[in-house]
Amino acid sequence: MGVGKAEPKRQRFLGAYLLGLCLYQIGIYRWPGGPPFILDPRAGIPVLLINHFAFDNKVIYPVEWITATWLVLVGAMIFFRGRFLKTYLISELVLAAPTAYYIRVLATRHGGDFAPGFKDLLLTTFLFLVFSVAPAGLAAWCIWRAKQRPA
Repeated sequence: MGVGKAEPKRQRFLGAYLLGLCLYQIGIYRWPGGPPFILDPRAGIPVLLINHFAFDNKVIYPVEWITATWLVLVGAMIFFRGRFLKTYLISELVLAAPTAYYIRVLATRHGGDFAPGFKDLLLTTFLFLVFSVAPAGLAAWCIWRAKQRPA
């Protein structure tokens, strides 16, 4: 199998992976009684909006749904068209930054006002790796590989 055939498969895998992640995210947001905060892969966004901008749930819930919708759109575009890898990578870095901040707060302040502690840190870090680091790393690798191929 040539390099040209491998790249679209990796991009389709990334798109399928993102679509799977968005199903999880939508399932969490449709949870009866509201989403369990600790299982939210974008938990840093509510933390940032509440603590630094004093927003309430009237703002937070639509923002959460916008991130899920964006994940559906970009996942579908990457899966079906193999495009928008750079757009996804940039948006993922922006969307992941609040969760990275939240992980830092959990680690340095041992939960502080946000959460009970170490178990939450482990779960949040795991979700961060699965939802942000792994797909962003794969997207960056696909972009890098595309630049390495002769035109």
